[in-house]
Amino acid sequence: MTSTDHVLTRAWPTCAFGAWSAAWIAGRCSPDDVADTLADSADLHVLDDRSGTDVSSAHGVLGLLGMLRGARRLSVRLPSAGAPHGLPPDDATTAAFAAGEVLLIDDGAPTPLALIPGEHDGSLRWRALRYGTSVPSSATAAAGQIELELRQAITTTADLITRIGGRTATAPADLRATLRAQTHRHLVDLPPHDDQRATRMIETAAQVESIASLAAGAGAGFGTTADQWSAGDSELRRLVTLARSARAAAVDRVIGEFLGVTW
Repeated sequence: MTSTDHVLTRAWPTCAFGAWSAAWIAGRCSPDDVADTLADSADLHVLDDRSGTDVSSAHGVLGLLGMLRGARRLSVRLPSAGAPHGLPPDDATTAAFAAGEVLLIDDGAPTPLALIPGEHDGSLRWRALRYGTSVPSSATAAAGQIELELRQAITTTADLITRIGGRTATAPADLRATLRAQTHRHLVDLPPHDDQRATRMIETAAQVESIASLAAGAGAGFGTTADQWSAGDSELRRLVTLARSARAAAVDRVIGEFLGVTW
């Protein structure tokens, strides 16, 4: 085992919480199952309820689940620059952009709740905010189209791996270990479900984003001119955006499987 061959803290806690909480609402798992999954993201979860609804008085994961009391629909959004995923201008959207993720909760009120994670003193502090306006459904491409784009992206990232190796002194074995660790970090642990397409989308998105992120960090160029570098940077951003959109779509498919409704 190399120094880089280790398990990193899981990213995308909203995706894990959204999928497992949907399973919990459907009676398919226990609160302990949700807590065990979120432990991969942080040992301690803290709820900072700024929604003004006082729907949860518990602490930790039980407090988070309390925010879902009366939830009818859930939706994960992973916004980034140029890809707002339909989120309207709002304080909650500003926080969601800063975190790169948000779980929307339709609890029957005119506007949805938003659960947004953020690091704080080694724990994961979740802010609960209420949107001031309605949030439209996410305009997501069909799963078949997303899968096609992911397969095409894998071809692009295969070339990126070669570029990374040519721009770093890292030994090939260490580079492979780093890629494995980063890919594992970007995976989402889903509850038992029947949608194998969602599973494939999650796994492929993790590969694409980990390689694209490492390529960006290593300065893996696409040429020698300024225009070529600009085009290369744009391509890396496109790959990351694609991976995040695919991840959100896959998680929402699993949520829809459990709740019987999509946002």
